[in-house]
Amino acid sequence: MDRELKRHYTLIVDFLGHILGQDYEIALHELNDDSNQIIAIHNGELTGRHIGSPLSNKMLEFITGRLYETKDYVLRFESISANGKKMCSNSMFIKGRNNELAGLLCINFDASRYEELSARIMDLCGGALKPSIPSGTRLIADDADATAETPVHGYPTSIAGATASIVSAVISNYPVAVDRLTQDEKMEIMDILNRKGVFLLKGSVSYVARELHSSEASIYRYLGKLNSKSAETL
Repeated sequence: MDRELKRHYTLIVDFLGHILGQDYEIALHELNDDSNQIIAIHNGELTGRHIGSPLSNKMLEFITGRLYETKDYVLRFESISANGKKMCSNSMFIKGRNNELAGLLCINFDASRYEELSARIMDLCGGALKPSIPSGTRLIADDADATAETPVHGYPTSIAGATASIVSAVISNYPVAVDRLTQDEKMEIMDILNRKGVFLLKGSVSYVARELHSSEASIYRYLGKLNSKSAETL
């Protein structure tokens, strides 16, 4: 991101932060070949992030999937912050003069505040607003799919933490010890990590190599195969 873009969007972050108020986190990410860190933020306490924190998990996936090539922004996707808040997020792709992806302007709304307010209103009304439930009716929570995914904390506060949480979650889905994984299983893990955007994070190759009991050269070789396969499908 060039100096003028930084100045322009940093001013927007400050402006929106004051206008929208304490329920909104405004974050500006700069995207380089080796980093995607926050360079300006307002109300970062909502997600626990600060200058230097990485992209959210969901945005890593969007960038890896090259969503920015067909969209200028993405609206109203949900995630859970590191401190347990439910967030409703909106992000705009910032593009340079040659249409290259240079950064992201993200606005994250603390949706949990309004859930708490609604719950308090219901309590104050003494349940009068709650619909009656016929005898024998099962609650939605009881009927929920038992295999539904648990919400993932999608706003890591550090690059190391972001890498560790994603890698740990993926590897934990395999029932055998890492040193007993086959080459095909390691390739599957690498494919999942790649699609989740792990390798956009600085230092991730070294970390993944340690976790998979492999050399960095092997990790780069896996990535080369995945990228070749991806190019063949285009």
